[in-house]
Amino acid sequence: MTAAGTGADGAGAEVVLRRALGLRTVVSTSTGLAFAALEYLAAAGLVVYVAGDSAWIAVATAGLLALVAWGCFSELNGMFPTAAAIRLYMKRSMDDRVALTITFTYLTTIVLVVAADAFIVGSAISHVLGQSTWVAGLVIAALLAAAVASNLRGVKVAGGVQDVATYCVLAVTTVVALTALVRSHRALRFPLSPLHGHHPGDFLEAVALGVFLFSAFEWVTTSAEEVRRPRDIHRGMLVALALLVVVCSLITVAMSHVLDHHQLVSSYPQLFLGRAAFGRAGLWLMAGVTAATAVNTFNGGFITASRFIYATAREGSLPPALARLNDRAVPWVPVVALGAASLVVSLVVAATGSWSVLVAVGAALEAMIYAVAAYCVLSLRSRLPEVDRPFRLRAPRLLAGFGLVVFGVLAAVASVSVSNHFDLVPLIVIGAGAGLSALYVLAVLPRVRAAEEARRAARGRRRPPRRPADAPR
Repeated sequence: MTAAGTGADGAGAEVVLRRALGLRTVVSTSTGLAFAALEYLAAAGLVVYVAGDSAWIAVATAGLLALVAWGCFSELNGMFPTAAAIRLYMKRSMDDRVALTITFTYLTTIVLVVAADAFIVGSAISHVLGQSTWVAGLVIAALLAAAVASNLRGVKVAGGVQDVATYCVLAVTTVVALTALVRSHRALRFPLSPLHGHHPGDFLEAVALGVFLFSAFEWVTTSAEEVRRPRDIHRGMLVALALLVVVCSLITVAMSHVLDHHQLVSSYPQLFLGRAAFGRAGLWLMAGVTAATAVNTFNGGFITASRFIYATAREGSLPPALARLNDRAVPWVPVVALGAASLVVSLVVAATGSWSVLVAVGAALEAMIYAVAAYCVLSLRSRLPEVDRPFRLRAPRLLAGFGLVVFGVLAAVASVSVSNHFDLVPLIVIGAGAGLSALYVLAVLPRVRAAEEARRAARGRRRPPRRPADAPR
């Protein structure tokens, strides 16, 4: 499917998204979106909910649950292989106003992840350099600017950057985690007993945080119009999940085994893990890896979220300026807007130190959208049984029904818990985001659509009528 868009000059010149992405880049985008610097903090935070070195069990459990989400998103994306897939299948499954409110609330996940990641990267680099916090702000701004610039040069350039950054981060992190474990010269503690001295509710919260480790892997579906082979989307997401389970399991075991409590609750536990593996050189190595996670997270986030915004604007649910493409077929207004919004939120995080709240908010929103996807699969099986499904979720009533319930519970748990303590702030943040989204849908969107209809009508009146081919000359 080829998507036409408004020209860069706004005059209606036809510019289209280009099919330039292969399976390798689909995997790196899906994995890179999930494997942010926040991954290290979420992994360290997960450790406190389980006994000894058994956090990998919570990660593996979350990975199995993510397989249910993968099946749901694969079926839905196969039905609607466009940049607006999320928008379309939700629209067909429920009231459009509810669908748009959920969609815009979910969109904030990308901005929150990018912003929190920017803060963590800036903090880690300023710590290694021994500089004050204002240096972190400069680092954040520079990295976000680099991601915006690479995206504006086209999806092929952005995809190449994504490949290099993601695979380097995964390889180095794996080596560091394994080396730290080997150099500890100690046996693992309770590797198979996550409930030893813990309550079952603690394990549930660990799984909820584990779901966040896979957060945003499904956002690669918004690149459906730029993938050379549509089947690469569901195949790439599956490979990404496998990579994330392996690497994140290693990280949690290594962190629980070699780091103390103070190091685990810091905003850069990965630096201490690097030092445990290779001393001072490992500290610098993981600082470089942290910077690289920023590249793949920012870059991947802008690739996917900008295409979703573009497609939503293309259908008339956002201002038409957001559907403009530059001469490299990039929706440049959304890319720049995402960069600016991420910078502002990251500076707020740096000023308030609220990254742990964003982890909880992200986990809750991610579990929520997984539950919504499961609901959409069930709804569309009855509403649109005749639509072709290149990928079909097996036993949909069982698996999608299971996913709806489990992810709903995990979303509720994550929304009221921060760092192993009951806290309503994440729920308040989510409620505020949903409230603003609903306000836009109910009060602003009707005016946006009316203005767009008037603009199209006026443009149609200005065009001279086309003469029939058989009309006399």
